[in-house]
Parts: sequence; structure tokens; C-alpha cells
Amino acid sequence: MEDVTPGGSRPPLDVDALAQGLRAHVLATGLFAATGADGGAAPVVRIHVAVGAETVEAGAKGEARAQVRVRAESRPAQAPGAFGFDLEGQGAKPYAVPARQGPPSLDALVLRLASDLVDGFAARRRLAEGPPAAVHAALVADGGELREEAIRAVGERHLHEEAPTLLALLDDPDEPTRDAALGALIALGDRRAVSALTRSRSLHDRHEMRKIIEAISILGGQEAEDYLSFVAATHDDDEIRAAAAAARARLARRAGEGGAKSSD
Repeated sequence: MEDVTPGGSRPPLDVDALAQGLRAHVLATGLFAATGADGGAAPVVRIHVAVGAETVEAGAKGEARAQVRVRAESRPAQAPGAFGFDLEGQGAKPYAVPARQGPPSLDALVLRLASDLVDGFAARRRLAEGPPAAVHAALVADGGELREEAIRAVGERHLHEEAPTLLALLDDPDEPTRDAALGALIALGDRRAVSALTRSRSLHDRHEMRKIIEAISILGGQEAEDYLSFVAATHDDDEIRAAAAAARARLARRAGEGGAKSSD
């Protein structure tokens, strides 16, 4: 661990204690085991932490501030269980200025920031490589960035059993969540999304219509063909009609190519 705070403004930091505390936290996350996945030695992980910290005081009020960068690298890089990351975070904590002289210790703030960065990486790694149950737990949690990553993990890992949850998220009030769920359903090739989209989206919402026209054309099927034909023929917006007609043409072209391949 390295204190990179400019020399004249350094508050007290117990660098050795912080390094030990973060090491214990990393070990507790289960990011790596004592042995590798193949029974051999686990990779050696080196972690470098750079800390910049300061305290700002005005009258009886003060604020402790810290910026932390945590870099981790495994050697050998290709060993089973190897990982690496380079993450930064910052935070602040208010305090009452004491009558005595001297700034407070920032150790707790620095350790919390560094631990949060490690925890975030560990959570994302579990979504990408951990058991499907870990993905499901994040998927049904109360929103946040981790839920969006879980949605993407469903598509990337082809976890078809999570499709019902994704279908429900197509009606989520948060647009990025809806978009992520739609992208994952497309990755799964689940045509139930066509029915959900055509029922839940207003034909007069041009922003949403542009997205679902493309999505439906990718998913394909008779219901998609019927919907695109309807929109291309009846929508009151010239741009939307043209988009639906073009999407219908792409759908037909892909269907034709698929039929040609199957007959070879």
C-alpha cells in the first residue's frame, strides 16, 4: 500500500495495518483458493493500493476525504483462477473538529473504500463465472448496477431458466433495465419477448417503437412478421412505417437464408 498524498497535507495513515486489513478482506471474498482448479498451486496475486487522503475543516466541522486505487494482477496470468483489475473510488466522511490539535485517522475510510472496490469486482466475477444461483440472486435484487450486470450475464451465459424473470423486467420503470432485459432475451433467442413487447408498448411511443421494431425483427417468428406488417401498413408516423417495413424485409431475408441453409 502506498500513500500518494502530497507531503504537506498528509493526515495520519497506518499503512501496514491497512495492508493487513485489506489482505484479510480479499482472502475472505473467496476470489482465489489455496490450490488451483486443476489441483496445482493457485496463482500468486499481487495487489497494489495507492491512497490519497486529506482533511478539510471549517470552524467546528470537518470532512475526511480519500481517493483509493486498487490494482490486482495474477501470476501466471493464464493459470486457472487468475484474475486482474484496476479500480478507483473516492469517498468522504464528516467529523466534528475536536478541541485538541491534529486531524483524525482516515484508516477506516480508506479500508472501506478499498474493500468496496474489491467487493464489487468479486460480485461481478461471481456473475460471470459463479453458479447460476448467484446470477439469480442479483437478478431479483432491488435494482442497481449489479442487477444490470446480472441481466447481461443471463444472456452471455445462456441461462434460459431466467427467461421468465427477464420477461417481467421488460415492464420495469427503469429504461436501462428494460433495455438490458431485452438484449438478454435476444441473446437467448426467446420469442416470448415478441408477445410481451407488442402487448406492453404503446404504438405512439416513437422512442420505444424504434427499439422494439429492431428487436422483434431479430427474434423473428410468425408473430413478429404479423406485427411488423401491421405497423408498416397502419402506423400514422412515416418514419415508423418505414422502419417496420425495413425490419420486416430483414426478417424475411434471414428466414430465407435459414431455409436455404437447411435445404443444402
